[in-house]
Amino acid sequence: MPLVATRTASDWKLLQTMPKNSNTERGLPEGSRWRAPFNIVQTNLQEIDVDMDVESALDAIKDYGGDTWLLNAGGIMSFYPTDLPFQTRNPLLARRPSGDLLGDAVTAAKRRGVKVIARFDMSKVSARIAGEHPEWLYYSPNGGPQVYNTLFSTCPSGEYYQARAFDVIDEVLDRYEVDAIFFNWFNFNERDYDEVTHGACHCAACQKGFAEFSGGLELPSDMKSDTFGPWRAYVGATLAELTARIVDHVSARERDVGVVLRSGAPIVYLEGNNAYRAMPGKELWPHATAEAVSAHVSSRPDAAVMVNSVAFIDATYRMGSEQPEHFAQYLVQALARGGNPSAYSFGAPGRLPMQWSISQGREIMRFRRANATLYRDLKPAATIALVRPSMATAEHGAYWDALEEFRGLYASLLEAHVPFDVVPIDELQRMGERGLLTRYELLILPDAGTLGESAAQVDDFVYQGGKLLTTGSSGLSRSGALELSCAPALHALTPALSDTELRSTYVTSATQPRIDEFRYEAPIIPVYGRYQRYIWKPGTDKTGFLLPKAPFGPPEIAYGHRGSADPDHVRGRFGAGEVVHIPWTIGRTYREFGKSDVRDHFSGILQSLVSPRITADMHDAVEVIAGAAGEKAVVHLINHTGARRRSYGPHVPISGGHLRLIGLAADARVDAMVAGIQLEARSEGAEFVVELPTIQLFEVIVIDSTASLP
Repeated sequence: MPLVATRTASDWKLLQTMPKNSNTERGLPEGSRWRAPFNIVQTNLQEIDVDMDVESALDAIKDYGGDTWLLNAGGIMSFYPTDLPFQTRNPLLARRPSGDLLGDAVTAAKRRGVKVIARFDMSKVSARIAGEHPEWLYYSPNGGPQVYNTLFSTCPSGEYYQARAFDVIDEVLDRYEVDAIFFNWFNFNERDYDEVTHGACHCAACQKGFAEFSGGLELPSDMKSDTFGPWRAYVGATLAELTARIVDHVSARERDVGVVLRSGAPIVYLEGNNAYRAMPGKELWPHATAEAVSAHVSSRPDAAVMVNSVAFIDATYRMGSEQPEHFAQYLVQALARGGNPSAYSFGAPGRLPMQWSISQGREIMRFRRANATLYRDLKPAATIALVRPSMATAEHGAYWDALEEFRGLYASLLEAHVPFDVVPIDELQRMGERGLLTRYELLILPDAGTLGESAAQVDDFVYQGGKLLTTGSSGLSRSGALELSCAPALHALTPALSDTELRSTYVTSATQPRIDEFRYEAPIIPVYGRYQRYIWKPGTDKTGFLLPKAPFGPPEIAYGHRGSADPDHVRGRFGAGEVVHIPWTIGRTYREFGKSDVRDHFSGILQSLVSPRITADMHDAVEVIAGAAGEKAVVHLINHTGARRRSYGPHVPISGGHLRLIGLAADARVDAMVAGIQLEARSEGAEFVVELPTIQLFEVIVIDSTASLP
């Protein structure tokens, strides 16, 4: 989308909701070896590790189930004898007889059938290089460079990233048969390791580049500046273009060298970590890894996903071992959703006391390696898509509320054992254009706010026969206009009821024949967050109603709830499809109160729209993830009973469960791959019922049938 010089800062709020330019996106070639499953062990080395025993490291990697080694190459410090004047050789390389750790590692790895990913970090340079090339550095709004632990931060807009990084890549690829490259901290240095916010870079390259990109806007002085939104758009575009250039540069060698980078790369880098300092309320979202992997796999099937799973608590506690059950969850969630797990600990294997942290991950990595054929063919098979919001689409200042709505519905689906995929809201348009939405029966929009150009794809999805379930103010522009033609509403009544207006407010789907006597029938469900009122289209089917606010104190006069014309939910048709809109934030209500009747109310509405192909009878802490490998149905079961406020602890084994599937032959063979046993199964009407073994941390059920999952 071309940018014009007349654009103002206020225009960028709308622009952020528009579709991305896919010209910078790069997928994996059809025959690439990186389309096959790979298990990574990352040894993030310090300079004192330069004399490590590479054979012992490879022993540890293979013993752990790894087939790929990610280790340091260049950037901040080169672990090979670089000849480039703008690189810093590890001063301890002389300890090695060869003087070349990277060379020794690659040679030994090739001999033992282990792939090597070369790690670069161009985010910082030494004081010497900074003095020789001050134009390469990040400069804060006050004009000073950013210095951390004697190192000077660089800027991706500058020559170091834009030109010299390619020289570093070439030097390594010319000398060594590495299989892939990876850039750490591939970003603008708006924050440092101490979480100090420095803001937008004001180097000469950024001043020039941002002015050209934005049509003459000034760089933001802080995060509250009107131009901070355009700055973030510039950051995204700059990194996307640089990613594409790096991929194209490496691809020109025609050696099938993988590139592990940001969201547009052929191998997408994700990270599973505790990151306790950044957690709102210091509360863990247990499903962060599975959510992130699903969002990428569903929207970019042509790219691989690597999940770097961190074995220590946080960057500030690199010798503080993560709880082993928590670390294991990173790996399990990654493989179950179609990602490639990477076990990341600090230093040479064995130098730091990390064995406890990574202990449970060993069997998970070994399991995946032993079942590489299954994971090579594994594809998501859920027929329900839950759309994840973004800061760009949420109403101004309401992103965290929208995220809570998403998480509430995520948890509701998980606990009801309804398999689903996560779909990023800003990928909806491209997914629709590429036909990737057609495999879903139901699309769920959780209080997602504005859709922009994606609204047309959602309308088309419904018109062609899809089902849509929306909550809150999904599909409303920032001016309050309806964006979806398929919506059962004519227009919205603004502002929405929120905050204190919703205290002592409820919805009910029951008829309430004695409401005049202030006697009520269940369910009476509290409303938390927001209720968006609408004028509804004629002919829509309204269910239930809102019980508006009544006195809630003192107890003697805390009554008086009467009915209203505002419904619990509304159903309408559009083309061959159907839409249900829940005008209140049912997900936030469940997140806030954790009441099973709220969750079950949502589940009931959902199941009135679609009949999930896979369900289960078991403890609600077991997650069901649907996949397919050729003609085989593959169901991952993850035990979340160990989830804690800040991490995971030991899980509770769960026995006596059943898996129920529709559309499979009655004589199908069923195997529990982790337990290593064949399972009993039977037909009950249209359902294929599997007797499950005791679920420990996870189980993988493979059903081999002549009939595949639809």
